[in-house]
Amino acid sequence: MASGAAFEHGVEMLQQHSSLDVGVHLTLIEEQPLLSKGRIPSLVGEDGLFFSHATTFVKKYLTGRIQLSQVRSELDRQICKVLDAGIEVSHLDSHQHLHALPGIRSTVVDLAREYGIPAVRLPSESVQRYMFRGSGSLSRLMQLFVLKAFCATGSWDGLDTPDFFAGFYFGGRVTSENLRTILENLPDTGICELMCHPGLADEKNRYAHWGYRQPEELEALLETEIAQLLSDKGVTLVSFRDVADQV
Repeated sequence: MASGAAFEHGVEMLQQHSSLDVGVHLTLIEEQPLLSKGRIPSLVGEDGLFFSHATTFVKKYLTGRIQLSQVRSELDRQICKVLDAGIEVSHLDSHQHLHALPGIRSTVVDLAREYGIPAVRLPSESVQRYMFRGSGSLSRLMQLFVLKAFCATGSWDGLDTPDFFAGFYFGGRVTSENLRTILENLPDTGICELMCHPGLADEKNRYAHWGYRQPEELEALLETEIAQLLSDKGVTLVSFRDVADQV
């Protein structure tokens, strides 16, 4: 996230772990933009910050109050900041999946082509039976349907995408039990991107209002039982760098 508070720290970590896959997490909400308020007035509030929630942005977008030329300028600057840090970018995705909106999608496709970025996240999760269980989240399921509808409204014009996507329904709570549920319902063939938010416990976490269970997600991803499940199912772990060679 080029406009994130931990950007410089992230760059330092990547210099020590250059084999890691890195995407640009394009951001149009909740953060401070890289461009000034005067250059992107339709994207920010009076305080010069992005709107606090995707719902606010989408309402403005659907009513024609978001200028796509300003979206392009801000996202272009975000991509350039990552590239200028010497990072090889494997793919693009976005905070709260706003790149799935039709006009923004075409902007992201153009920028990916301009900068030679081969792949993009397609956040269209298949509906599964477990999502209708009593313990499931109806509101999250409705959001999933809306996001799938946006993803289906156009093409990605030649950019590589994984065949499948998982993790939106359990967003922020890919705990051991939920991760096992996802893995046990993977398609038999193809490449599936797993979205997750692993992290360490942090009392000062400025994103605490999301309610994400980051330490639990980290613990789940490191479990030997999960590794064994992947092995038993014949699943090979790949990254976005591998997508272009396998699609």
